Amino acid sequence: MAKHIQNFKSWSETIVSDVAALEKLVEAEGAEGEARRLAAGALSYLVMRLDLVPDHEQGIGALDDVMVLRVCAQLAGGHGLTGVDEDAEITLSRLANEADQIADFLGTQSYDKLRQYCVKLAETPVRGRHPGQIIADEAARKALFAEVDEEIKKTVPVIITDAEDAELRLKAYLTHKLK
Repeated sequence: MAKHIQNFKSWSETIVSDVAALEKLVEAEGAEGEARRLAAGALSYLVMRLDLVPDHEQGIGALDDVMVLRVCAQLAGGHGLTGVDEDAEITLSRLANEADQIADFLGTQSYDKLRQYCVKLAETPVRGRHPGQIIADEAARKALFAEVDEEIKKTVPVIITDAEDAELRLKAYLTHKLK
């Protein structure tokens, strides 16, 4: 019955191109500020110490990361993707569309809470850097991008041995943390 977990797992395989598209949005001077802050918040989430699902949680620790990237891309798309190249726009649109699968998985109430959480990421400092500072300060931006790159290099393939259990644990973490 676990119909979502394989899709979520496959998202971890596109994280490099997903991150690259969000980085381009952060750097896109022609894009609306809120879209850029949402992209910076999504990238900052990847290097947060305490995120929604602990990274060490077997099989599901990276899935909240790829979910947040998608929800932030969907929110950013609502502000327009002006200033990014065509490849980045295609990737960001794909991410935004895939966020609908998260809504289907979590249900309306929990998904709305996840969206609210992601909106707050656009204003949340991580490792001493605020998303607005990341946009304005090239050194802060480069530091974040380097940290995200290192974080991605450390990630291991997502292995799901029991899809139903993984979905139950993932939903439990998210609904508990998003109260």
